[in-house]
Amino acid sequence: MPQQYDRFNLEEEIQNVWYTENDLDSILYRIMDAHEGPPSEDDITNMLLGLKEIHNSRCIKLWDVFETMVEQDCFKSKEVPIEKEDFNYDEIVYHGKTKGYRES
Repeated sequence: MPQQYDRFNLEEEIQNVWYTENDLDSILYRIMDAHEGPPSEDDITNMLLGLKEIHNSRCIKLWDVFETMVEQDCFKSKEVPIEKEDFNYDEIVYHGKTKGYRES
């Protein structure tokens, strides 16, 4: 049975993708500000290649959650549509103020 996901799982995976920015900040700190001195070119390359793979894995997981939710119809609205006869066309609310919709 496939994993069940909801909007909270999707939100969590979207947030995880944003962690890449924090990871890049850590790499920049290591290159520019660390007290032990800048890393070698090999170390920088390894950090960037590793981060690239981690970011790719985060994106794959995000896509898997999204695809599963689409397959499970998680994005269908449960709201009941408003019928024309149920809507009062004589008045509408616009920016918190009631205004006449039709001129008499």
